Amino acid sequence: MSTHDMEETGVMERQALMDFPGTEALQAAGRVEPPSAQVLTRALAAVEEAVREDVGRALREEVRKDAVVTPLRKRRRVLAVLAVAAVTAGVTVMGVNTEAGTRHRTQPQSASVFLNNVAEVAATQSAGSGRYWKVQTDSAESYITRSMDATYVISGKTPRKTRFPGWRLGSKTYDWNGLDRLTTNPAQLLRQIETTTKASADQDEDAGTLGFVQATTLLANAPADPQLRSGLFRALADLKGVTVVGTVKDSAGRTGTELAYRGGVGTTKVIIAPMTGTLLELTEPWRTEKDQRRATYLSTGLTDTIG
Repeated sequence: MSTHDMEETGVMERQALMDFPGTEALQAAGRVEPPSAQVLTRALAAVEEAVREDVGRALREEVRKDAVVTPLRKRRRVLAVLAVAAVTAGVTVMGVNTEAGTRHRTQPQSASVFLNNVAEVAATQSAGSGRYWKVQTDSAESYITRSMDATYVISGKTPRKTRFPGWRLGSKTYDWNGLDRLTTNPAQLLRQIETTTKASADQDEDAGTLGFVQATTLLANAPADPQLRSGLFRALADLKGVTVVGTVKDSAGRTGTELAYRGGVGTTKVIIAPMTGTLLELTEPWRTEKDQRRATYLSTGLTDTIG
């Protein structure tokens, strides 16, 4: 076969591979406006596992087979699924070569982009209503009133009533009403996070870790309204030292995106559900890297009943 014939055959095959519904939109994807942050976050969460596992595995299997033996229509369908999923998720697929083999990877998402996207999602969530703020972890349930009376329910034990000390951010402690008055401005919230001092909490932790832990704990178990939650996520997006680890499962088997903050004591990790902005799990170093405390948040929200 002449060089001309080989080139012509290659062109014809590439044209055939791109012959599926939506190909024009894919080819023009680089020239259109990107999707909104909220749509991007939801799409990423919805297709991330499929792209990484199911579609990726299927694609590798198809290109492993000889191009003559594998039906062209089937190969075209697999590539179409992968391409559509990638464009929907807002990721970039690179290095695809259908003749010599396939390599496929996605651009890594920065912590800043991820947290700003989650902030968009958090702002759309319902505040809900109820007499008690309920937090259910893997070890207990707590019910807090606006007057900061708390009831702790542990399986097999008598409920314990006490006063809840409040939620800390920076150098201040806030009760429920105080959270309602707390600024939602990301820049101001970031200043509070960054001004955390060792004297304001556990002295064994460094100031940077304390600020990150305080902000994420507030997101995990405080009755913060949607605008405050959104502001906190945006503040953390501008906090230096936060990185994306990737998609993981928490101790309860739920899938989320893990973020890490490397401080003087060790690495603090949080797992966030990107489709809801819910903080699923927080793991923080205590006195050393190996001495860690973990809290798994099974559910949080307002309720009118205890138990």
